[in-house]
Amino acid sequence: MGQRPLDALTSLSLNVLVVITVIVFLGGLIKGFLGFGMPLFATPLLAIFMPLLSVIPMMAVPVLASNIYQAKFSKQSFEYIKRFWPLGLGQIIGVSLGVQVLVSADSNVLKICLGLIVLLNIALRATKWRLKIPRNREAMSGPVGGLAAGMVGGTTSFVGPLLVLYLSSLENLKKDDFVKAIALLYLAGFLPMYGGLAVLGSFSWTQLMGSFAICVPMLIGIWLGEWMRFRVSELLFERAVMVTLGFIAIFLIYRSSINLMG
Repeated sequence: MGQRPLDALTSLSLNVLVVITVIVFLGGLIKGFLGFGMPLFATPLLAIFMPLLSVIPMMAVPVLASNIYQAKFSKQSFEYIKRFWPLGLGQIIGVSLGVQVLVSADSNVLKICLGLIVLLNIALRATKWRLKIPRNREAMSGPVGGLAAGMVGGTTSFVGPLLVLYLSSLENLKKDDFVKAIALLYLAGFLPMYGGLAVLGSFSWTQLMGSFAICVPMLIGIWLGEWMRFRVSELLFERAVMVTLGFIAIFLIYRSSINLMG
């Protein structure tokens, strides 16, 4: 019989625990600098050393803690909520609809389409063309952008890429505001998901203890990543976001193509 998730967590060697610590630290570094990318970076690497059914619950506390930390709740947070609630509402509705599509659609084909859309957008930006959404149009564009990102997320489990593309198209959204906004939007999506997993009994005490433990290297990585972000220009930050999105898109296309051919 295969190793149960609980046994997989309690039988890890010291060397593997060190590697896991480094992976989570690097994931936190990426999250701290860009505001996104930690689960996509860390989850497939952690899955090399333990079952995926153990990795997903173990990442719950770091994912929630990182977004709560980066949201930096204050009086200003209400301004973000007031500004982006149509986007968040569209995202929630889109996820609900996307899950229904997932039942009858091939998720690999959808992921390839998502990757191509992201690469096309990046290519257009490289030619100096980019979608620019003025502040006075956000009330109309927000629900549409959120619905699209949510539907993609519901069908592929990747809500981030389109959400990042939308936010990076808003005029006068500074890098620090970008990070705070996306943290709030991620919380709106992750809280119901992890809440559902908790209700279904998907978390063991061992997984929760491991989840809290890896918050330490994750937070150190986030602090270092934020220190780096505070010292780069808006232009360099935008380029880093686009490069990271490009790698994510290529990864989605490659992995989904392999799955289709396999």
